[in-house]
Amino acid sequence: MSVSSVTNSTSASTNVADVANKTLDKTAFLKLLVTELRNQDPMNPMDDKDFIAQLAQFSALEQMQLLNAGFESLDKSGQATQAFALIGRTVEYADPNSDTPVRGVVDKVTFVGGQPKLNIGKLIIDLSDVVTVY
Repeated sequence: MSVSSVTNSTSASTNVADVANKTLDKTAFLKLLVTELRNQDPMNPMDDKDFIAQLAQFSALEQMQLLNAGFESLDKSGQATQAFALIGRTVEYADPNSDTPVRGVVDKVTFVGGQPKLNIGKLIIDLSDVVTVY
């Protein structure tokens, strides 16, 4: 006896193809799991152990994403702290135009696109361009 899927299989395969081209986030993982459940063979359904294993993978993925977001936040905070500590200090950096070492005093810190930039006179440089702090 032949059993056909009730759902539209072309849209399911298109969604899976779209997901394959991107990194697998929790939304994509859930879509994949739901598609798998919808299209499973009713005469041979997914084993409970397999389903629980996939849910555990989903939970682990979500926790890793939260951990990654925490690390990104910590990194930004650390960069801001480093930049603020340089206010009033003399630093040496590579001149963006000539690539020669130049010294200057950090006047203030500004943020462009979430990244700290050091203001030295009228020049704005990246924190990563600093080679020496005096």
